Amino acid sequence: MSDHKPAGRRASVARRRRVDILVALALVLPAVVAVAIGVIGEERTPLAGLRPPTTVELTSSTVVCPGGTGTTSTARAGRSPGVAGGELAVLAAPPDGAVAVAGVSVTVTEGVTAVVPDSAGPVVLDGQGAAAPGITAGRDDPLAVPECRPPAYDEWLVGLGATARYATTLELVNPDDGEAVVDVALHDEEGPAEEPALRGIQVPAHGVQRIDLATAAPRRGTTAAHVTVTRGRVSVTARNTSDQLGRGRSTTDFLPSQAEPDTENLILGLDGARNATLVVANPGDDEVRAQLRLVTADATFTPTGAPDVSVPPHAVREVDLRPLLTGDNAAGVLGVLIESAEPVVASVRLMQRKDLALLAPAIAVREPTAAVLPVGEKTLLLGHASRNGVVHVRSYAADGTVLREDQVEVAPDRAAALDLPPEAVLVAVEPRTSRVAGVVMLPVKGAQPGLATLRLRPAETHARIPAVAPE
Repeated sequence: MSDHKPAGRRASVARRRRVDILVALALVLPAVVAVAIGVIGEERTPLAGLRPPTTVELTSSTVVCPGGTGTTSTARAGRSPGVAGGELAVLAAPPDGAVAVAGVSVTVTEGVTAVVPDSAGPVVLDGQGAAAPGITAGRDDPLAVPECRPPAYDEWLVGLGATARYATTLELVNPDDGEAVVDVALHDEEGPAEEPALRGIQVPAHGVQRIDLATAAPRRGTTAAHVTVTRGRVSVTARNTSDQLGRGRSTTDFLPSQAEPDTENLILGLDGARNATLVVANPGDDEVRAQLRLVTADATFTPTGAPDVSVPPHAVREVDLRPLLTGDNAAGVLGVLIESAEPVVASVRLMQRKDLALLAPAIAVREPTAAVLPVGEKTLLLGHASRNGVVHVRSYAADGTVLREDQVEVAPDRAAALDLPPEAVLVAVEPRTSRVAGVVMLPVKGAQPGLATLRLRPAETHARIPAVAPE
């Protein structure tokens, strides 16, 4: 008996302990699983969330050259540094034509430029595969050099005219097989200017649409235009003409566009200018005050008597720069810097030896690029450097011969000037250690003297592909 009872007690205790453990597990395990699920749910998967776009080499690209200023105008195609190049398909329209037609192809390799046949009117250069990266082009017009560039979807044109004395014609080129649609929103001194004729402008496939603002939207004052492409692709060019109506010389120049408003707008090309007018447009909802500073090879400074420019919302203001470009202030001035707390868009209109010249903010360049230029006297201006650095400049003849190589030192808050060989038709610019912006000045002497300018533009060599991932 004594041996049996202890055994029973041990069995009873063991059963009670097993029951207690099962109950504890039944209570604890659901809580542990819930916490684990919560923790796992909070972890970010590598595919979720925002990711930066990837960069790949271009396999398809288009560059549009607007029509020239005369029936003998010729377009020339080139390549950016380090790009092998290849064959480009050409679509060309007659100077006054409305539709571009297929033309011959041209082959362009690094350092060599090729003349595009029958190119007095608008020209579309199309590259595929290895021929797509690094296309650059230009015209040989001496006093009015338009920018040949890829189509854009959203940009600004500041300083348009719509009168008999100062008139703007917009040239819209559609390089594609389908119809394109463009909206042009005008802004004047009082704010937005409603012009129904400039809404929903249709540009046919491979077509050219020209709009004379003096007819479509006559207006006494200078205006700014916000151009948006709502369907397809379009390249927009503003051809401005100053006409003294029999009392002087009639001259034409192309107004460069500005991709987006900025708080620092550096306009280069004022070397020797006296009769200059600054135009500032405010795209924002609040009044903006802007300060003007002059840029030389030695410094950037606020000149004596520089006005503060106040621009109401969605409005335009003109500023006479002549007081700042005379006397001691004018010595060695290469550009003007417009600084503002909120982003603005700007341009400069000047008369150089009775010739109209139009300037827009220089464009930042971080990678090697190139510009096609007409033969003649030319000076490269560089500014807007992010740090002290060196820019390598190589000048080419039409056959690809290297005419000269130069090293230009750049630094923040100052500009640099380099005279280029007159016979150069292609200049390659390679920033080594600093971002830089540049403009080529093209003065013309003789019976019809004047000035043309051409901005450096970033080379189109790569495309940014947005990342697509599940949320």
